[in-house]
Amino acid sequence: MESTSPAASSVLQSSAVTLRPRPSTSAPSALLLLARRLSLLLLAYAVPGLITSSQTYFYAQLKDPTYPFDRALLMHLPPWWYWALATPLVLALGQRFRLERGVWPRSLTVHVPALIGLMLPHLLLMVFLNRAAGEKWFLDNSLGFILPLMLGKYGVTDVGIYGGILAVGSALEYHRRYREGELAQSQLETRLAHAQLDALRAQLHPHFLFNTLNAISVLVRKQDTAGSIRMLTGVSELLRMALNTTSRQQVPLHEDLDFLDRYLDIEQTRFQDRLQVVRAIDSATLGALVPSLILQPLVENAIKHGLGTRSGAGRVELRASREGARLVLEVLDDGPGLSPGWDTHGGCIGVANVRARLHQLYGDRHAFTLENRAEGGVRARLELPFQSASPEVSVS
Repeated sequence: MESTSPAASSVLQSSAVTLRPRPSTSAPSALLLLARRLSLLLLAYAVPGLITSSQTYFYAQLKDPTYPFDRALLMHLPPWWYWALATPLVLALGQRFRLERGVWPRSLTVHVPALIGLMLPHLLLMVFLNRAAGEKWFLDNSLGFILPLMLGKYGVTDVGIYGGILAVGSALEYHRRYREGELAQSQLETRLAHAQLDALRAQLHPHFLFNTLNAISVLVRKQDTAGSIRMLTGVSELLRMALNTTSRQQVPLHEDLDFLDRYLDIEQTRFQDRLQVVRAIDSATLGALVPSLILQPLVENAIKHGLGTRSGAGRVELRASREGARLVLEVLDDGPGLSPGWDTHGGCIGVANVRARLHQLYGDRHAFTLENRAEGGVRARLELPFQSASPEVSVS
């Protein structure tokens, strides 16, 4: 045994992915799949076994022409098959205890004992096979004398094989993560397109358009030309911004607030003095990246459930602040609050969309809560990793 096999390395990809049966796979099928992958590993590791056996055979032929090839095979092929059977274990340990920055010292406390635990039986197997093959030096010396010498000769090779398996397994794992990242990005782009369409549908909803046109007609009858023009301009501007929204998954906060301002202009014109909007936006947050169109459904819910269900005036408050490495966004209203079991009923598509997008974009690095306030009304709170937009993005 002198070197690892390229064939053995190439088969690790299928082994790393499929040696562990999938949860949906039946037990007989899983065992059959496992046996098939182990067979491929044995076949791959037979290549270096044949190479080292041939080296020993041709070297021995120079001294003893009667030296049989099967004797060389007995000494060298089974030790390589030993590593074939150990490969699934090494791959599993590599996935569980990664040699990555920040965790590799702790992982080494597992890998070093595992290496020693695999190396000692491997050396004992080689001693036994050499004695079975009739090698005189192994027959004439004690195990206590042979093992230290074997450790010095083959220890480095075993470390290289163990490390090689870990390295290939890690490379395949990084490749898998990269492919999953590409898939997640594709899903994010699809969800963004759906969010853009949902925003358009919300603005183009017949009920919304009816109320908007009715409000415009009232302003016309009152000869409020400025108000009529303002509302028509607001609808046009809002549709233009929604249609021109690019495929960027994240935008600076000030861009999302610009879109929100157009939406609130229309709603304030509709509700006239009944809707009060209060903003508490820290200027330091305007350049922070946020998911595109993330605030509009939360504000729409605040207006719909906080003001649309009563005849009196209502208040919606927008807050943005930075808390250390976190960006905190809040939408508050003073309405009747959430009814028990609200999240189990229909009509929560906007909130579900927000949750799904945040989960895909940030994983467990975000927090989103929607809860009743002690003083009345509802608070929607987002906590996101604070990420600054690129320098070329202007902050106004």
